[in-house]
Amino acid sequence: MPYKRLIPHCRDTQLLLSQAQDSKLPPLTRARVRIHLWTCTACTRFSQQLAFMRQAMQQLGKD
Repeated sequence: MPYKRLIPHCRDTQLLLSQAQDSKLPPLTRARVRIHLWTCTACTRFSQQLAFMRQAMQQLGKD
């Protein structure tokens, strides 16, 4: 992101959601992502898919 918008674009949000899988995002960034998710069903779905895949991979590791 060359400059910070109040609500990030979908591409930026998806990147941030992916990064959040590995490390905790700063509070302001988390808030910006949350705001975007309230307004964007596509990114909300993407977030749910990431969570599903993470859970599935954890289950595979237990077998």
